[in-house]
This record gives sequence, C-alpha cells and structure tokens, in this order.
Amino acid sequence: METSLQTPNPAVNMLSGYVSQQPTTMTVVCHDSIFKNVTATDGAGKPLFRVEGSNFGASWSWRRKVWDSVGDRRLFDFRHESLDLKNRWVVESPDGRKLCSLEHKKQLTRDHSAVDATVRTDAGEQVLVVMRPNGHAAVTTTVSVGNTVIATIQKVEDNSPGMRGDRERSIWEARVPAGVDLGLIMAMVLCRAEMGHVWKQ
Repeated sequence: METSLQTPNPAVNMLSGYVSQQPTTMTVVCHDSIFKNVTATDGAGKPLFRVEGSNFGASWSWRRKVWDSVGDRRLFDFRHESLDLKNRWVVESPDGRKLCSLEHKKQLTRDHSAVDATVRTDAGEQVLVVMRPNGHAAVTTTVSVGNTVIATIQKVEDNSPGMRGDRERSIWEARVPAGVDLGLIMAMVLCRAEMGHVWKQ
C-alpha cells in the first residue's frame, strides 16, 4: 500500500520555480559511484536536474553542483561540512548563501538512514524537514514536515561496483504530490543515495 502524500501547508520551498504542479514521480539516476554524473527526470521522462561532481577525496567537502537540465543554470551545491565528525551536509546557492543544512541522526541504529534537514525557505523561515526509513533496509524512506508526509524516496536499483557491468550504479524514485519543491527533494535524494553508495545503507 502506497504512503498517502500531502502538500505542505505552509509551503516549504527552498527554490522558487521548481514546485510540482501535480503529483509526479521524479527518477534520479546515479550513473557512477561518486556522483560525477547524476540525472533526474519527471514522470514523463522530461529532464529536470543534472549533477556534476568531483572525485571522492578531491576536497574535504566533496562538492556536487546541481544544474537545471533545461535552462542549463546552476541551482545549488550539495556538499559536506568541512572536517565534520557529525556527518552533516550543506545546500548552498552558487553565491554561497546557505539554503539547507542536513544532519545524519542515527548512523548505527535500525534508523540508520534518518536525516534532519533545516530548510531556509524563500519566505525567510526555517523549517525542519525529516527523512526516516520505512524498515531496517530503508528501501523506502519518507520525507515529512511535522505530521505531513510530503514525499517518499524508493531505492529502485542498487548495483555494486565491480559487478554492475553496464548498469547504472543506482536508481531512485521520489514520489511527491502537487506543491512540493523538487529542488529540496533532489537534495534529499542525493543525501540518501550517498548513504547507499558509501555506507551501504
């Protein structure tokens, strides 16, 4: 049975112009293990976002740049806090303005894929958005604001390095209702995919 999704009220928009107009499923394909090439499409297969990354270990922050696939405009960077032992991430605009901060909450428990995100909305508010696993394997996670579930993220394909051949490293599907910022959900998917690639979670 699919999880019931609702539009957040008030809106939680990290980016303006990328809010879903109707229920949709965003598919995110990680073409390699270290996120040098990631693409996202909507339910009709229309390109939404692409990600350009650097080699793992090239910098402390492991910065990945997220672009609008259609307008070829850089939207935000997704990176680690430098020299951070708590495993936190930052989403920031190209000019360095912090849009969202994320923290891995429970790395060594059955809720190992739990993440808390503080979103700085385009309305100037700070809103807590949480991602929690549905079950120990975390094949599906839910994204919620308070008691409102605004998205689910499902691992569709997970192919181990060295054994995947020509297959993609991983594929994820994010299901959202109308009125959800797809840029925010893209950041959450990148966070979830990193946990899958790096920590096998």
